[in-house]
Amino acid sequence: MIRIEHYNLLLADDEFLLRQSLARKIGEADRRFRVVKECGEGRSALEALKDGEIHAVFTDIRMPEMDGLALAKAIHERYPDIPTVILTGYADFDYAREAIRQGVFDYLLKPVSAEELERILDKLSLALQARYELPGEDESGGRSTEETVRKAERYIREHFREEIDFGQLAESFGFSSAYLSRIFTKSMEESPIRYLTALRIREAKRLLARTDEPIARVGELSGYPDQFHFSRTFRRETGENPSAYRKRNRPDI
Repeated sequence: MIRIEHYNLLLADDEFLLRQSLARKIGEADRRFRVVKECGEGRSALEALKDGEIHAVFTDIRMPEMDGLALAKAIHERYPDIPTVILTGYADFDYAREAIRQGVFDYLLKPVSAEELERILDKLSLALQARYELPGEDESGGRSTEETVRKAERYIREHFREEIDFGQLAESFGFSSAYLSRIFTKSMEESPIRYLTALRIREAKRLLARTDEPIARVGELSGYPDQFHFSRTFRRETGENPSAYRKRNRPDI
């Protein structure tokens, strides 16, 4: 097990402002991760991996010289322990899904939402924990982890319709977000963000099948004030969009 201070990320995107925005969002979402290198195209990103300091890569799918798919393939072949996350828009969505089958760790649809980013970072941290150890992994201080997980679970259930800041939730227990995520995942067999998403989708299904509320309103009542984000998440989790789900479960509508 290699002990490190934080997970180092490399961002590859030819648009400077988008790189800056994503780096800021990552820093705000999870303090376990730090963007330490930024590149404007694939070849320089691949070159930057030679020093061995990068633990994961986020790359846009469209870049000059070497695009994100070519970069991801090269990383998978040369550095199989470095997970790669593809950033893509709807126009390239099918390419991103194909990339997953070819070894890409996961993908993020643009514009990147806070919830989706937290989901990816949680998933990344679980994968990286197999090789790396962060400081302060045991922060229980003699306190019952079962009690902490129970309280965290109850809070999420009671507030799933609201925006939940997992960093602040962890601080309320006197823990880091990394430690809370680890003990929650160990106990519940899924990360806090996955637990939250499951609650929201379950509620959305209930509302779609039992009420005549408009799709946008169902999203709001389920914790997704942005209808686009709601539809995208619902489709990812269920395999169909909200309208199709409602039609299948409410043939009378």
